[in-house]
Amino acid sequence: MNNKRATKRALLTSVTALVMCVVMLVGTTFAWFTDTASTGVNKIVAGNLDVDIIGETSNDHVTTLNFTKANAATDAGATEAVLWEPGCRYLTEGFRIANKGNLALKWKAVVNKGTTAANEGNFDLLDVIDFYLVTSKDVNDMGTELNEFSDKLAAKTNSGVYYIKGVMKTTAGNDYQGLTLDGITITVYATQDNVENDSFGPDYDKYATYYPVLDAAGMKDALVNGGNIKVDADINPEKALVATKDTTIDMNGKTIKNTTDIWNESAAEWSLVSARENADLTITGNGTFAAKENDCYAVDVQDGATVTIENGTFIGNIHAVYVLEGTAYIKGGFYSVQQKYPEAGKENEFVLN
Repeated sequence: MNNKRATKRALLTSVTALVMCVVMLVGTTFAWFTDTASTGVNKIVAGNLDVDIIGETSNDHVTTLNFTKANAATDAGATEAVLWEPGCRYLTEGFRIANKGNLALKWKAVVNKGTTAANEGNFDLLDVIDFYLVTSKDVNDMGTELNEFSDKLAAKTNSGVYYIKGVMKTTAGNDYQGLTLDGITITVYATQDNVENDSFGPDYDKYATYYPVLDAAGMKDALVNGGNIKVDADINPEKALVATKDTTIDMNGKTIKNTTDIWNESAAEWSLVSARENADLTITGNGTFAAKENDCYAVDVQDGATVTIENGTFIGNIHAVYVLEGTAYIKGGFYSVQQKYPEAGKENEFVLN
C-alpha cells in the first residue's frame, strides 16, 4: 500500500515538473547566431552643363559685340562713328565660346543677321552686306560664310577667338544711304558630348541633340544623332532630311516646306523627310509637311525603316506618304496631294484622305 502511494506521488511530481517546463518554454525563444553589416553609398552629384559667350581676353559674359574701326580716335579725342559705305570692311570685337561647366559639351552657334529699316524703295542693307566668321584680324581672311558654326569643348575650357566680319558690296548704290541695320545676335546651343563614362562606357549620351532645331541645317544635324527632336522654327530644306537612327520629331506646330526642288532620283531623295537604314521614326506635334507642287512626297520609308505618324498635315505629290520598303503606321493626321497620279481612275489611289 505504501509502495503504491509512493509511486503515485512520484508520477504526480514528474507530471507537475513536466507541465512547469512546458509553461516556462512558452515564454522563451531559441537563440541563433546572427550578425549584420552595412555600408554607405557615396553621394550623387549631377554634372553641370554651362556654356557662355565671353570676351576675347575677359571671362565675363559678352552682352554686346560692337564693330570696331581702325584709328577710331580723332584729334579731338572723340570716337569716330562706324559708318558703312561701298567696299568697307568691319570686324566685331573678338569673342570666345566658354564651357564653364564640368561636363564636356558640343555646341553650335546660330547667328541672326538682324533686320533693317528699309526706305520707300524697300532697299535692305542685308542685300548689300556680306557677313563672314573669321578667326584672325588679317584683312585678307575672308573666313566662312556666316551660317551655323560648331565645335566641341572639354570641361572648363574655352574656344579660340572668333570675329564677325561685314563687307559692304561695291555695287551698293545711293539707294542704301541712310539705312540702318539692327539686331545682329549670336545664340549658342550646347548639349552633352559622349566623353564621360558611366559604368558601361561613354555612349549613354551619344544621341544627345541640340535644342531647339531652328533651320534645315539644325534638323539635319539632329537627325544624325537621332533621339528626341523639337522643332522651334519653320524649315525650308533644299535636300531630303534623312533619319537613319531611332528618332521622334516633335513638330511643335511648325512647318517643313521646300521652295526649291528636292527630287533627286539618283540619290533616292524623294521627300521632305525620309526614314532609312531600319530607323524607327515617330512624327508628332501637329506640324505641317508641305512639299513644293509638282516636286516630291512629304514622307517616305526605305531600307526596312518604320514610320509612325501620330498627327499633322502631310501634303505631297502623287503620294503624301510613300513606303518603298518598310512600314508606316498612320494613327492620325490629314493627307492630300497636289499633283495627282496621271493614270485615269487612279488619280487618288495613293491618297489617305
